[in-house]
Amino acid sequence: MKIEARVLLSALALLAMMFLAACGGGYNCQVTFGSSTCTPSGGGVTLGGGGGGGGGGGNGIAAFVFAVDTTNAAIDGYTLNTTAGTLALTNGYLAPTIPTNSGGVGMVVAQEQFLYVGFGITDQIYGWTISSTGTLTAISGSPFSAPYLSNYVGTVGQAEMITNPLGTMLFVSDTSQGEIYAYTIGSGGVLAAATGSPFSLPSGFLPMNLTTDGLGNYLYAINGNSTTHTGSEIAAFAISGGVLTPVVGSPFAFPMWQVEGDPTGQFLIGTSGKTVFYDGTDDDNLYVFNITPSGASAGALTQIAVVPTVYSPFSIATQSNSGGNLVYSFGFNDTDTGFNPIEGYSINSTTGALQVLSGSPFSEVGDGSWGQFDQSGDFLMVYSSYLNPSTDTVATQLAPLDLSSAGALTQPVATLTLVTPGFWVVTDPN
Repeated sequence: MKIEARVLLSALALLAMMFLAACGGGYNCQVTFGSSTCTPSGGGVTLGGGGGGGGGGGNGIAAFVFAVDTTNAAIDGYTLNTTAGTLALTNGYLAPTIPTNSGGVGMVVAQEQFLYVGFGITDQIYGWTISSTGTLTAISGSPFSAPYLSNYVGTVGQAEMITNPLGTMLFVSDTSQGEIYAYTIGSGGVLAAATGSPFSLPSGFLPMNLTTDGLGNYLYAINGNSTTHTGSEIAAFAISGGVLTPVVGSPFAFPMWQVEGDPTGQFLIGTSGKTVFYDGTDDDNLYVFNITPSGASAGALTQIAVVPTVYSPFSIATQSNSGGNLVYSFGFNDTDTGFNPIEGYSINSTTGALQVLSGSPFSEVGDGSWGQFDQSGDFLMVYSSYLNPSTDTVATQLAPLDLSSAGALTQPVATLTLVTPGFWVVTDPN
């Protein structure tokens, strides 16, 4: 059996219902595949050089990471400290209890102060407030009932639960019933069903990998295929007062697996997700779509560019900093022995054109299959998970990467090894 297939099957058996995009060990350990003690080959001892470091004040705290821990049925908490140069367990952290044997169906942070995790095994969304030191306190009314979450068994998207950019709304897709649930995030982080929720999609549409445009005016959902990890259409909704209204012409026949909005709200960047590994063929391209800004078809998508890549991108992450809008891609190599190096591009805020960043692909930093930015856009966390064949256990890691003002990636802080695979998030202190 292929290594990646073994990883995915092991993870699904362990977690029952979450996406685990995983294969070879991170930190460029493809040759010595199976080692869980690899270290980054890049140099450096401090964070935040060109990108500003994401703040942190006098105590050096720049970001918090939270991760589902299925072994201990808990949410683990970690702190990125730029002064100490560490990503380690948060001091004084008391891990809250969660349902057993579940990696969750999604995890998000809203307004840098509220953490939400959905669990299909109990049909509930758990919520906590995040303190300035990274500790968690249950939100009033948590856990919130969400009976549809049990429909997630067997689905594989990493973005079935998202927030709008302001963190005032939470969106969750129901891939079984073809619906999207919307919640308003009120005082203290309390969730309330939005008027008209759930919102239906056309018959046969299986919503996966949700996103919004960079301004939060529109919601986009992929019609995904759980077997090939590809998509066939993009559904679009206008967001107004918590209500979702289908965009004229939606769904749009673009075969994307994931799309992400640029911060200006003008463009979506997409990947078909096609790799030898899952689909049988590589698609070495990124796709750029223009978002119609106004008029009867506001929110509609038009493809404006196909951008060649060195490797086939499986997933992407976008951000904005002083050097301009940036997008990075992550993917599996064709031999199922590890991950491709991360590729990076700048996004022209006027035309949407993608320009390869200097140094891309970045082969001297930790790699993986899934990346997330903190809200400042100065740090990129990259997730990798793989089966260690010598112990037949899954090793899961996060590589904390620092961005220069021009988007170059370095890794001055060592890998963080998570207790188990599962959903995770990174957030700046509030």
